[in-house]
Amino acid sequence: MACHKVAAASFQLLSLVSFLLFLNPYSSIFLEASTIFANSNTVDDERSNAASIEEERKALLEFKQGLQDPLLELHSWVGKDCCNLHGIICNNQTGNIIDLRLQDAQISGTLSINSFSGPLPISIGNLLHLGYLDLSSNSISGPLPISIGNLLHLGYLDLSSNSISGPLPISIGNLLHLGYLDLSSNSVSGPLPISIGNLLHLEYLDLSLNSVSGPLPISIGNLSNLQNLNLFSNSISGSLPTLIGNLSNLQNLKLFSNSISGPLPKSIGGLSHLQTLFLSLNSISGPLPTSIGILSHLQTLSLSSNSISGPCHFQHQLEIFQICRPRTFPITQSQELRLAGSAISGPLPTWIGNLPCLRWLELSNNSKMNGTIPESIGQLRELKNLFLHGCSWEGFISENHFQNTSRLDSFYLSSEAFNSLVFNVSHDWIPIFNLTSLQIIDCKLMDTAFPVYNTDWFWRFSPFLDGVVLSHNQLRGNLPKSVSSPLQNVILKNNSQVGSLPLWPNVKQLSLASNRFSGPIPLNIGHEMSKLVFLDLSRNYFSGNIPRDWTGSLDLKIIDFSNNKLSGEIPSSMCSQLPSLKWLRLSNSNLSGNLESSLQTCRNLSALDLTGNNFSGTIPDCIGDNLHTLSYLLLGANKFTGNIPHQLCDLSSLQVLDLSQNNISSSIPACLGGLKQMTTGDGGLLGNSWVMNLRISLSLYGPMHIDLNVKGVEYEYIDNILGLIKKFDLSSNNLWGEIPEEVKNLMALGSLNLSHNHLTGKIPEGIGSLHELEALDLSSNHLWGLIPSSMTSMTSLSKLNLSFNNFSGPIPSANQFPTFDPTSFEGNSGLCGPPLPTQCSSASHNDLAPKVEEDEEDKYGKLWFYASTALGFIVGFWVIFGSLVIKRSWRHAYFQFLDNMKQALLLLLEVTRLSRSLRAWKMVD
Repeated sequence: MACHKVAAASFQLLSLVSFLLFLNPYSSIFLEASTIFANSNTVDDERSNAASIEEERKALLEFKQGLQDPLLELHSWVGKDCCNLHGIICNNQTGNIIDLRLQDAQISGTLSINSFSGPLPISIGNLLHLGYLDLSSNSISGPLPISIGNLLHLGYLDLSSNSISGPLPISIGNLLHLGYLDLSSNSVSGPLPISIGNLLHLEYLDLSLNSVSGPLPISIGNLSNLQNLNLFSNSISGSLPTLIGNLSNLQNLKLFSNSISGPLPKSIGGLSHLQTLFLSLNSISGPLPTSIGILSHLQTLSLSSNSISGPCHFQHQLEIFQICRPRTFPITQSQELRLAGSAISGPLPTWIGNLPCLRWLELSNNSKMNGTIPESIGQLRELKNLFLHGCSWEGFISENHFQNTSRLDSFYLSSEAFNSLVFNVSHDWIPIFNLTSLQIIDCKLMDTAFPVYNTDWFWRFSPFLDGVVLSHNQLRGNLPKSVSSPLQNVILKNNSQVGSLPLWPNVKQLSLASNRFSGPIPLNIGHEMSKLVFLDLSRNYFSGNIPRDWTGSLDLKIIDFSNNKLSGEIPSSMCSQLPSLKWLRLSNSNLSGNLESSLQTCRNLSALDLTGNNFSGTIPDCIGDNLHTLSYLLLGANKFTGNIPHQLCDLSSLQVLDLSQNNISSSIPACLGGLKQMTTGDGGLLGNSWVMNLRISLSLYGPMHIDLNVKGVEYEYIDNILGLIKKFDLSSNNLWGEIPEEVKNLMALGSLNLSHNHLTGKIPEGIGSLHELEALDLSSNHLWGLIPSSMTSMTSLSKLNLSFNNFSGPIPSANQFPTFDPTSFEGNSGLCGPPLPTQCSSASHNDLAPKVEEDEEDKYGKLWFYASTALGFIVGFWVIFGSLVIKRSWRHAYFQFLDNMKQALLLLLEVTRLSRSLRAWKMVD
């Protein structure tokens, strides 16, 4: 920096000398001085440039030392010539480093050096001539250093797909030449700095997939050259600033999956070059502004999952889609209208057919959209994807709705109004399109269209059909043994189809749940359907044993055979042959046997549901030892005996534990109060990446589900809700002992059921810390004492049952306690106060239960004392008396002993009398 100051001062002095020479051309002294300073400046520039290059070399070495380089990408970074190093490009004239490119090099480290006094500028901030910096797709962590603002020549900055955290530094606004900024897929947090509005040359800004929060700064309206703004999947809140309309060069605006609220500003019409407007998954409300209608270049409008309201009368706003783009446009630039999951109401207007350039029309999950679907939709000749499911349609769907849709590829249709929509096409109709994905749910399919004797009509529907969902219809008949289309996803739940299970070799996802299929599950299913990932055969009439050979289905992750008529054991080789198995549901299927051998090789399960079978023996320790990823363990309604294994306490992911309705005899392990998912609630199934990846890769139409009894009612929970359920059920066993005090740690618990056991003692006072608890059942035990007043802080509690115990004293009167049903407290003769009719007296406030317990204990203690004394007397009498009879000398000593004992007893009685007198005096005092 000192060299730069010297050079600047020399330049200023040289300019002054030249000016003076101009004023007095005859002065030779000025000419001589000018020459001297010119030569001096050249020397200084050379020295300054050499110093700058040396400083850059040192900066690179320091940067290298702070990184881990497993691929040895930086192995060549030695010597003094930086321009020949890997990833480095230099200026040909000055030799300064201008490019640093180390993308996808697997390097790790931070961009800040920590010291005792705080973070120091990293050496990379000393590469002052750097114009291009790409460190994307590595493992760089820590905050973006303030020294990044030193790179005044930087025009390109890509740090995407790293682990950079913390807020953007204000110094980012110093990069006045920056045209490209990509920090996507990091952990950047906090609001965007106002200084970002200084980046007037910025054309590309991507901070997607971070944790950016707060509203967008008003200064973002200064970025007049911006063409791409990607801030999706953050936590941005507030409304869109009005000045966003100043971004007249913006082509792509992607802000989906945030918390943006309020209406769309009218100024959005100023985005005259906008092609893509992606604002789905926010909280935007109100109608569409009419100014959208002037965005003549708009090709994609996505506002799904917002609160866009009003009737579907957007004709003026959507007239822009009447302008057909050349078919040479890439598919990503196709015209798309996505308004799914909003608050749009009313019928779909007939003018929708006037938008013939649409390739994607998505109006799904608008339950207030009703009426008939207009036949004009068949005029959308460019349409490839049509999603109309989750609305309240009525009337008929016929061939006329598809008359010009020759390009149709995906078609989804369902109606929330049960049996009000009829899919009625003739049996000999030959569609003009070739679908790859078909979903028709909750429609009344006419027998003329889908006759019982010819249900394989579906499989001839399209030779390219990849996925088909025909759930909740009235389909009957048998499935074909084979299909010619490359089917991968088949969901036919909730119909009336019969016959045996077909074996389709290409299918990855198969759900035939809730039908009338019967017969055995084919023994060779593991080989014939080797691509299976998801298999749901629940709620049918399948019989026989579970197949033992699954060696061909290495990718199978989910099996649900629940509610069938199976028999036998779980094959001991099942888990070892299915290394990817995550979800095993076999409830209510008449299975039996001992689990020790069946589960010995299971290590990757996240859900195990064996409820309602005839399994016996003890709960195997291997569940806790091996299944470290288990989130759901349901073993209720079986014949298990023995203890609750302490190994279950090691299941850190467990969030539902159901051991109810067995014959378990033990105390409740105190360590169960440390189950992480029930104490903190972090993660859960929703946080498991395998579930998210599975849903994305398969587009799961048939989600995983489990039946749980919560608040006394049986519910079916699917995977997107299951992550919110935290349940602990040990009811209807032979448990004894007290409720562990550690139960207070289960602060994320939503349901706790310990009823119908032999538990004793009091309710732990700390139970009031369970603020998330909605259902608590401790009925039919031997609990006693007062109901803890701390329970009134459990404001989420809506289902409470303390009946048939030995509780006493007043029922807490705060919050919702007086509103509970009186049956919640019946069978406790010592309780009083609302909602019971028994009034409380002043004596009721005393906890009598401990006294009763102490009296009971004292009674048994005295009984034992008398019995042991009598026994000791008998034994001692015959030992001593026998001896006295035998030996005379002993008799004299014995009588002397009795005399001494008499004197000792008299003295003891006197001490006792004085002690009682003293205690009575203290009480009077």
